[in-house]
Amino acid sequence: MVIQVDTKKIFRECGADEMDGAEVSGKTFEHLEHVSMKQCFFENCTFIRCKFTDTPIKGCRFVSCTFENCDLSVAGLTGSSFRDVSFVECKAVGVNWSLTAGLHACKFISCKLSDSSFSTLDIRHILFQECALENADFRDSRLDKGKFPHSRLSGAQFSKTNLTETDFSSAHDYFFDPKDNKLKKTKVSLPEAIGLLEAIGAILEA
Repeated sequence: MVIQVDTKKIFRECGADEMDGAEVSGKTFEHLEHVSMKQCFFENCTFIRCKFTDTPIKGCRFVSCTFENCDLSVAGLTGSSFRDVSFVECKAVGVNWSLTAGLHACKFISCKLSDSSFSTLDIRHILFQECALENADFRDSRLDKGKFPHSRLSGAQFSKTNLTETDFSSAHDYFFDPKDNKLKKTKVSLPEAIGLLEAIGAILEA
């Protein structure tokens, strides 16, 4: 049975800025700031304009939750898992998502994710829509059937990445070496496709 918890009340009663082991369902949290959490479970919860910058969120589970206009930049997400979670207009710069316990069926919409790492993660079917992903790290990850509509990927790193059926057709400024990544039915478009062809010695003629 999931226990519903008034997080702000807990913080006030404890006189602390952290919460351990809480189980929360169906709650909306607004304007939380620098609240550290450990081994918490959140289901069908919404976080609005919360600030988790440089904040430890360890071993937590988020299921069917939504983060809206939140700042998670440089948050410590070690061991936390996210399943069917949507991040909408969030800032999460410099986050090492590789330290999480997984991002499953997650969506990032209009988010700032530059300098973040998704290396080694299995993030098949993930959606990055209209996101800033400059200098993001996708090395050794599984991006099968991922989608990047209208996202910016300048400087993003791909190496030994599974890009089977990944859709970059409306993304911008991406490059990955076809010889160093797994491509099969990968969707690309001009002008980025020219760089991919040049990497394998091909020439595109008008």
